[in-house]
Amino acid sequence: MGLFKSIVKGAMNVAGGVVKNINSFENVKDRAPNQIGVYIMSLNGKVKYVGRAIEDRPGQSTKGLRKRLQEHWRGAANCKPELFQYRNQITVSLKICQTVAQAKALEARLIRQYDTVQNGWNLRYED
Repeated sequence: MGLFKSIVKGAMNVAGGVVKNINSFENVKDRAPNQIGVYIMSLNGKVKYVGRAIEDRPGQSTKGLRKRLQEHWRGAANCKPELFQYRNQITVSLKICQTVAQAKALEARLIRQYDTVQNGWNLRYED
């Protein structure tokens, strides 16, 4: 069995769309699609971080969810050190979006909903 095991578990509904639950952050590399979307990272059942992956981010090479989550896994300079530190304990949920605007709006709403600025690792609200 390789480092990145196949353990996608079920689905849940967030903002009217299907979210893939990836049981382990470790599995993201092989399971996340290279599409625009939002990701939710939980630690011990509590949402700690909400982020987005959009095409052609200024100054960054990110093209989709898989590449953005791989950056977190590797501890890239543009990523939160907390995510890297706890990467073996984090659970990731994904929401595929059709447009960059939809991804930005959903990310902002989820940051507010889960209050990850106060209780997690997000540092800002973006509308």
